[in-house]
Amino acid sequence: MRRLLTVLALVSIVALAGCAGLPGAGDAGEGTAVPDEEVSVANDEANATGVNQTLRLTVNESVAGDELTSVGATYPRDRFNVDEAAHDAILIGVDTDGDGDLDRGFNETHVSGVNTNEFSYDVTLDTDYTLKEGDTVVLGYPAVDNPEEAGEYAVEVHVNDEQRANGTVVIEDAE
Repeated sequence: MRRLLTVLALVSIVALAGCAGLPGAGDAGEGTAVPDEEVSVANDEANATGVNQTLRLTVNESVAGDELTSVGATYPRDRFNVDEAAHDAILIGVDTDGDGDLDRGFNETHVSGVNTNEFSYDVTLDTDYTLKEGDTVVLGYPAVDNPEEAGEYAVEVHVNDEQRANGTVVIEDAE
């Protein structure tokens, strides 16, 4: 739990700083750790707004060999609210060796668009990065409002609209 909180704090700081600390494409992401689960949240309290949620998905054969072109999430309708995020507030990276650090980082110049509706978002990218099986794609999105009720919620995470996985977001009662 301590490691998760440290990771979430780091991701939040990087996202709030406009990704100034995120390395450019091809640079090592020293100290930028990857959370262990598919979806992690910086604030898990019910009704929290503008929450940074970090997606993590390990690449399988369905997208290996393809360029990284999009990452996104779909939340349960009528539970979460997704707002637009500025390109420079979105954290994007790839852990290529499974050590928990981002080895490739992409900044706002690699984001070609952000498509949102009330319950989902898709970030389209122009990275020139070819995905390899075992890569872990990481995306921090800072504009999600948590549901009113505590509970566990399934969130679909996808890369390139081809590989999909379900993660779980746990929302706690506000203190």
